[in-house]
Amino acid sequence: MLDIKYIRDNPDEAKRRLATRGVDGGVIDEALVLDAKWREIKFAADNLQAALNKASKAFGPWMGASKKNPQAPAPKDLIDALGETPATPDAAKVALAALGDKQAATQRQADELMQQIEGSLLYVPNLPSSKTPVGASEADNITRKEWGTKPQFTFTPKAHWDLLAGQGFDMEVGGRISGSGFPFFRGKLARLERALINFFLDLHTREHGYTECWTPFMVREETLRNSGQLPKFIDEMYRTDARDDLFMIPTAEVPLTSVHAGEILPDESTPIRYCAFTPCFRREAGAAGKDTRGILRVHQFSKVELMVVTTPEQAEAEHEALTRCAETVLERLELPYRRLELCTADIGFGAARCYDLEVWAAGVGKWLEASSCSHFSDFQARRAKIRVKGKDSGTRLAHTLNGSGLACPRTMIAIIENNQNADGKVRIPDALKPYYGNEWL
Repeated sequence: MLDIKYIRDNPDEAKRRLATRGVDGGVIDEALVLDAKWREIKFAADNLQAALNKASKAFGPWMGASKKNPQAPAPKDLIDALGETPATPDAAKVALAALGDKQAATQRQADELMQQIEGSLLYVPNLPSSKTPVGASEADNITRKEWGTKPQFTFTPKAHWDLLAGQGFDMEVGGRISGSGFPFFRGKLARLERALINFFLDLHTREHGYTECWTPFMVREETLRNSGQLPKFIDEMYRTDARDDLFMIPTAEVPLTSVHAGEILPDESTPIRYCAFTPCFRREAGAAGKDTRGILRVHQFSKVELMVVTTPEQAEAEHEALTRCAETVLERLELPYRRLELCTADIGFGAARCYDLEVWAAGVGKWLEASSCSHFSDFQARRAKIRVKGKDSGTRLAHTLNGSGLACPRTMIAIIENNQNADGKVRIPDALKPYYGNEWL
């Protein structure tokens, strides 16, 4: 969530940066109108509280003095605070109660306005980093790096849905059980999925310094709001009924972001690096009709997520390091990939800066996004109230980062399509053999 103080102090800059994302500056104007009203009412509430404190402090001694001398005059501080001279301590009590009621009502009005401001800002995306390329569409994304060589074939490579027909790739079974977009694997394919998950986790925990977590797969609305999925993307979520009112997670980023919600972390305890395997559930409501064949786009899939909480000063270096961790997975699996830096029009809702890693899949003949590595600046931390504190730097909002390390479906597609032989068999990359075995798929 954006900082209303930043918007107040830099309205034109906030509009300019949001405009590069295609967001109309009217959202800033609306927030500022509410903010001006809030400041006026908050000022009144604070003045009333000061008057109440002053009156309460003066009332006690006068109450005691009046018991000895009923003619004891009301103290000046009490008169000034109440705006009138009370005839008796009992009259002062009544006036103090009325002042307290007025202060409480004014404070409630201020709180309601702030809730309205924050509620409206929940729909406003993050401001792009100054390092994010400005662009109007995904065509303006910049290729920062390419690794590996696309495989060459003496035959026409097949797409994974044709290559795996009759090999345990049972999309129709998943469809009968749950509906389209819910894969069902059996035999070697189920083993390959498990092998990928274990390989990802071992690499990140043993070599990259991440702490493995096991998280809930269903979360409360607040948890999704902390990570930025709600309220903006509620139509993308699978939700239980009112008895529990829980949501199926779209990614482990969601529960991991809330691990330290409400905490103040010592600077020296950061960076905190977590990884977790979870199934992910997405309606893909905005992608109807796109990539419907095979497992290019599904409603349930497995993923290992990387998540980092760190100081603002460390965040940029952590973004590069996290992205390298995801790239290392692809390199170990011998999969050609490219790193794209997303432009302002294409970065995710909560991201200030983002790299996408796209892996080459020979059968479908295109680059497929396998990981998205985002730096959120303090956008998520403001929602989740995650702060860091240093001896010299004081208390400030943390920065959060996350990325896929990796998602299984498109990694599996690339392995299968890039390593196929003319006879339809698939070679398993060497790095995966300790988890899958030496046989071919």
